[in-house]
Amino acid sequence: MIVLFLGTFFGTPADAALTQPPIPELRVTAVQGDPPCSLEEWNRLGLDKCIERLQEVTAARVQCLRAPNPATPDSGFAGWFAAKPTWDTGTGTGANYRYSTYGYAGYEYTTYDIGCADTLMHPDYKLESTIANGEFMIASGVVAASNGLREKAWDPGNLWAWANPLVENATKAIYQRVFSVFGLVTIAVVGLYLMWRSRQAHMSHALTTAGWALLVLVGVTALAKWPVHSANIADSALVSTLGVIHDAVGPRASQPTGPCAGPPGSCDDHRPPAVRAGDTAVETLLYRNWVRGALGSADSETAKKYGPALYRAKSFSWQEIAEMEGKPAVRDERIRIKQAQWMKVAEQIRTEDPEAYEYLRGTKGMERVGAGFVAVLSAVSYAAFDIIASLLVLLGFLIIRWAVIAAPALGTVGILRPASAGIRRLVNAVLAALFNIAIFGTGAAVYLFAVDLIMSTPTLPGWLQVTLVLLCGVVGWLLLRPYSRITQLTGTSSGREIITTRPPATPPTAKVEITSDGTVPEARGELRVADEPRFVTRTEGTVDPDYVETAPRPRRREPWVEPDVPESEPAYGIYRPASVPHQPTPSPAPPHQREVRTEARAETR
Repeated sequence: MIVLFLGTFFGTPADAALTQPPIPELRVTAVQGDPPCSLEEWNRLGLDKCIERLQEVTAARVQCLRAPNPATPDSGFAGWFAAKPTWDTGTGTGANYRYSTYGYAGYEYTTYDIGCADTLMHPDYKLESTIANGEFMIASGVVAASNGLREKAWDPGNLWAWANPLVENATKAIYQRVFSVFGLVTIAVVGLYLMWRSRQAHMSHALTTAGWALLVLVGVTALAKWPVHSANIADSALVSTLGVIHDAVGPRASQPTGPCAGPPGSCDDHRPPAVRAGDTAVETLLYRNWVRGALGSADSETAKKYGPALYRAKSFSWQEIAEMEGKPAVRDERIRIKQAQWMKVAEQIRTEDPEAYEYLRGTKGMERVGAGFVAVLSAVSYAAFDIIASLLVLLGFLIIRWAVIAAPALGTVGILRPASAGIRRLVNAVLAALFNIAIFGTGAAVYLFAVDLIMSTPTLPGWLQVTLVLLCGVVGWLLLRPYSRITQLTGTSSGREIITTRPPATPPTAKVEITSDGTVPEARGELRVADEPRFVTRTEGTVDPDYVETAPRPRRREPWVEPDVPESEPAYGIYRPASVPHQPTPSPAPPHQREVRTEARAETR
């Protein structure tokens, strides 16, 4: 009864076979008795010819085998950052660039050959594969964000095409409505200012003011006349500079690994430097970790021979998507062909390497979870510095366009040189943006070149490669951090402070205590520092660098008290000249006692 009840929900094997699309018959087109391709033949002959030499799957096994459906290049979370390539993907010329050809398709796990009712009998396999797929979703999303930002940052012509109408319309509107109207008023103010300053006969100052007004007037008019062209000139100069830098120290061009059947030169690497870096990241961070979870290792002979064939069997290329668009019959036929290729390759793996086949089935679920964790850790370590550098470069290009729009508004007041603080800050921000774009573009090129070298060194273990990539990003950020303030040159408030040296701070001034007789203790060879001086007097004709003038503190008048002096013995005052050796000065008496003693000495004299 329990079996019949569960069968109503999950169906019998026969019912499952009826509900699935028919599996095409697998045919062997190779000569009978041809052995499977070796690793060298897989690289030399290509995937199609070597798959043809594999044996067909028996009809008994086909009934319960469910090959995965191929994925599209822009599927999943990573597909949000993917864009249709505008470069030559090398399809059909032997190129094996997975990111350029397949995008982010295929980086997920499925269970295979675990029975006709796999969900009912093996729920733990499904759960572990689902966790691993979530980890690969995060890893592929991080790598996709890094690749997408880098490609757009290094090619601003395609990115900022939408902003050209904004820059043109906004700049011309501000010029016509603000600068053309209120600029005349500012020019009149400049004339009145020159007339007023002419009374002082400062010809150099007058010429500077007039020259500044003319410079701002010509510059704003030129920007308003050709706003888009002005922004594109800056873009072209920066892109040319970045192109030269990335061609010199960026990711290296490589030749296709497969056979090249085209004319000479057709198999050359035509990818831009940003795309070459994307292929390196996807190959080392996503594909190798996916193969590690699918076949147990990324460096075994089984993984090197059958890993690319399995990946291609569960992924659609950009070219295939374009050919299948609007053609459902062609799409269904391509899906059946790829599923048949998957089963033929999987059957060969079962024969050659039973241990790797257990990974392919999905029974080693925790190993898949571990491979997904390593993929996430590697992606974050790689993309941290690359994303920050790309964002700063994009922000620099955006500042240039906003500066073109804001120039007529700030130039309306900036024509008058004493009121030109706004236009000066705008020019400083543009110069700082250009400087930061060049700095971080160069830093990103060096970083990607280092990543390419680290990931292409087979003697380095995987954990050490990830560690070195992370350390390279940290070092790059520490070195370029002073330039991270995109609107200020090296973090200062203006460009002038970079050239000139800021004067040292003035040392604190000592406060001098004045004695009751009006003399400074320094004249007697002593200097005492008091927190609150009573009053300070200055002698005419003297210059004291430590002199601080303070207002005299009011004193309370005390009533005069008769001194207690014996009448029989007169009091004498002893005079000590300055030549007498210095004696320790006793602690000062309270003000009212000092006053009484001074008056007593006067009476005695």
